[in-house]
Amino acid sequence: MSDKKDDLDVLPAIRPAQDEVSSYRRSTRSDAPKQSNFNGILVFVIVIMAIMMGIGGFTLYEVQKKLDQSNVLLSKGQENLQQLDNRLNASGTDVSKTFQSMQSQMKTNVSEIDKLWALSHRQNRPQIKKNETDIKKVRADMQSNIAPLTKTVKSVTGRFDQLAFEMKDVKRNLVDDNEEMVTQVSLVRGKIQDQSVQVEGNKREISILAKQMKDTQEAIDVIDQYRRQINQRLRDLQGQIQDQPAKVPTSP
Repeated sequence: MSDKKDDLDVLPAIRPAQDEVSSYRRSTRSDAPKQSNFNGILVFVIVIMAIMMGIGGFTLYEVQKKLDQSNVLLSKGQENLQQLDNRLNASGTDVSKTFQSMQSQMKTNVSEIDKLWALSHRQNRPQIKKNETDIKKVRADMQSNIAPLTKTVKSVTGRFDQLAFEMKDVKRNLVDDNEEMVTQVSLVRGKIQDQSVQVEGNKREISILAKQMKDTQEAIDVIDQYRRQINQRLRDLQGQIQDQPAKVPTSP
């Protein structure tokens, strides 16, 4: 029984090497592009990253599929070993031949697993390398494009800040001017009201003067009528005087 366990211990570990796992993990990593206000670059970068992530996801899916197959084979081998162990415990029958057959089958399974892993690694490794190179290139292009854009954004932001400060100053001046204009309008309105009162008084005085002028004109008309009557009487008297014969004085 102990020999059987020793033989099990010498079975190779069915798992990928640490550097290969790290390589696959690094291949799936990608830095999220920095957000920017320039949608064109972001859309391009997002499309590239989505394509790369899709390829990486497909690669991981294939690797996971191969690992699942390996786990299934390993589970079957463990089940066979467990059945063999149960049979040994139950009957005590010498099953070394059967065990050797199972061990051979396990080695075959391990060999098949290694072949599957090597095939998957050989098929996907070039694409993974290419993806890593493309990602590095895109990242470098992004850095070179983002640097001047960042500088431009900072410059525009500075201008906006200056404009905001100037707008605040203009607003403050407008408020002051508005208050001054309100004061002036109030003063002008008061003057207009005073002038309105004065105009109303002038209208009343003009009405009084117009009435006085009318009365004066009526008096003048009466005086003219009376003057015409006097003149007519004077003319009548003058005519009467002219019509009377002249008296010659007699000597005594």
